[in-house]
Amino acid sequence: MAAEGRRISLLCFFTTLLCFSLQTSEAKVRHYKWEVKYEFKSPDCYRKLVITINGGTPGPTIIAQQNDTVVVDVKNSLGTENLAIHWHGIRQIGSPWADGTEGVTQCPVLPGDTFRYKFVVDRVS
Repeated sequence: MAAEGRRISLLCFFTTLLCFSLQTSEAKVRHYKWEVKYEFKSPDCYRKLVITINGGTPGPTIIAQQNDTVVVDVKNSLGTENLAIHWHGIRQIGSPWADGTEGVTQCPVLPGDTFRYKFVVDRVS
């Protein structure tokens, strides 16, 4: 019975230690630089002009964990068109102006300009 009590105590200790280490993991700042521009690509085997981010389409993946701060510097190289990035599924708590709804919550990023999106990941999906 005493050995079983020690096992339960050790199990509780390691479970508490694991929970504590998961809760105290440090949030990081994740930096990204994107250039949005037109390029000729063949996404459907037919060469046409498409919008790319850093030369790729679809756009890059953001890798972050809960409580991380994501900073994305977006340069609009579209030439004649305004730009706004909408972050589907990312709540803009504390940064509603960065929701990417041009003319509603955010002024557009004009051609040639750079805009810094900065938000905290409050939950992961």
